[in-house]
Amino acid sequence: MEYITGRVFRLSESAEEFARPCRYNLWRAKLWPYEELVAGDVLYWYESRTGCIVWKSKVTQVERFRYRSKEEVRARLEEVFGETFDADEAYYVKAPDHGYCLAYRVAPLERLRVPKPSNTRFPRQGWLRVEEAVTRGWELPSGLSDNAVLDDTPTAGSLAERLQQLNALMRGVRPERVERLMSQTVRRDTAIVQALKEACGFQCQFPGCNVRIPKKGGGFYIEVAHIKPVRAGGQSVLGNLLVLCPNHHKEFDVGDLRITAQTVWRVRGTLNGVRFEVTLPLQQQRSA
Repeated sequence: MEYITGRVFRLSESAEEFARPCRYNLWRAKLWPYEELVAGDVLYWYESRTGCIVWKSKVTQVERFRYRSKEEVRARLEEVFGETFDADEAYYVKAPDHGYCLAYRVAPLERLRVPKPSNTRFPRQGWLRVEEAVTRGWELPSGLSDNAVLDDTPTAGSLAERLQQLNALMRGVRPERVERLMSQTVRRDTAIVQALKEACGFQCQFPGCNVRIPKKGGGFYIEVAHIKPVRAGGQSVLGNLLVLCPNHHKEFDVGDLRITAQTVWRVRGTLNGVRFEVTLPLQQQRSA
C-alpha cells in the first residue's frame, strides 16, 4: 500500500537525519491507518509549510499499541526503537493522555518536490491514500527514479536492522535497475551487498570454505551471488543473495545447483551432487 502523511514542521533535507528517528502518531481513537500500515508500505511525506511532498520512503518497522499514559508511550518507543525519546516535542506534549499509538521507522528512497494541487486540502487527520491523491490531481512519480542512488542511502541501527532496511529498499527497485546495480558491484558495492559482506566477515559462506582474499590496498575481496539469477527474475533481497569466493560463485553459475529449501534465514540444496546448508546473515545477526 502507498500513503501520504503530513507534517506541520520542516523535514530534514539530509537522508541520514531523515532516517534516524522513529515516527509516531498519538490518537485518542483508533484512526486509519492504525490497523493497515505494515512494513514494506511506501510512504510519501508532505510538508504543510512548503505545500509539497518532499520525501518518498519505505516503512521498515511498525509498532502499534493502546496506551494509558504518555509515559508508557515514551518507555515503549525507547525500548522498541532503541533511541532516546524527546518528551519535549510539541506534538507529544499536546497529544492525548491516553489512546492509540502508531509508531514506525522508515528508510528514505528519494528526495522529491511535488506541490499540492491548489484546489485540494490535505486531510486534517494527516494521512491520505495515494490512489485518492492521484484522483485529486497530485502528480506523483511512478516507481523509483534512476537518480535515486541506493549506495548513498544511509541506514541506521545495528547491522541486522540495516540489513532489514536495505532489504526493504531493494524490493522497490525495478529488475532492470537491479541488474545494472549488481553489474557494478566489483567497482562500487551496492549498500545491501556491502552490508552482507560485512555480516559474513568477508568470508565465503559455502560450508567448509571460509575463504577470503586479501587485497593489496587492504581489506578483503569477496563476491555476492544471486541464488535465483536476476535474468530469471531473482531479486537482490535477503534470502536470494550469498557471499561466495570466486570459485564457488562460478560453480553456482555453471554447476549443477539444486535448491531444496530457501528462506530469509537459510538455504539448503546440492551443488554438483554435494549437499549443503547455509545459515544466512540475518539469522546469524539475530543469534549474536
